Amino acid sequence: MPEDPVHIALFEEDRIDHAAEALDRLRALGIRDKDMSVLSGVPYSDKILGRPMAWTRVPIIALAGAGVGFAASLALILIANRQYPLVVGGFPYVAIPTIIPVTFELTMLGLLISTFLGVFVEMISPTYGPKAYHPKISDGYIGIVFTCPPKLDQPMHAALTELGAELVHQSEVQP
Repeated sequence: MPEDPVHIALFEEDRIDHAAEALDRLRALGIRDKDMSVLSGVPYSDKILGRPMAWTRVPIIALAGAGVGFAASLALILIANRQYPLVVGGFPYVAIPTIIPVTFELTMLGLLISTFLGVFVEMISPTYGPKAYHPKISDGYIGIVFTCPPKLDQPMHAALTELGAELVHQSEVQP
């Protein structure tokens, strides 16, 4: 089965509402959200465009790193107190006020390192949506890249040109 062709609809940057309406019209034609991508020089939020929220694994990776940092701090404290017990005037071996700074610092260190690594992994992970580019996107245009079956070409062109979209011919689409 041949893959559906990739199309690009370009909107001027000050017409963000037209781009959001175009996404709604493409959905109404039966094009799924995973078959659409929005390209822009400005990072518009998903809410502005009416798109579903993009989920990443970075928060889970960050919490796992914080947990590892917390466990490492407790292990360091307990091992150090077991190896070098220091009895001071009836105080416990492990006093809570003295372990708070070490526990906090190692927990935050684990959180920061894992967040950095999580963002790095997300950046190098492949994306599976349609891929294309047009030089006008760098000049301030908003591009909607989508795959569309050939049978929907006519209604798609009518719906998007009515909103003022500049449609890029398939031969001009740069992967």
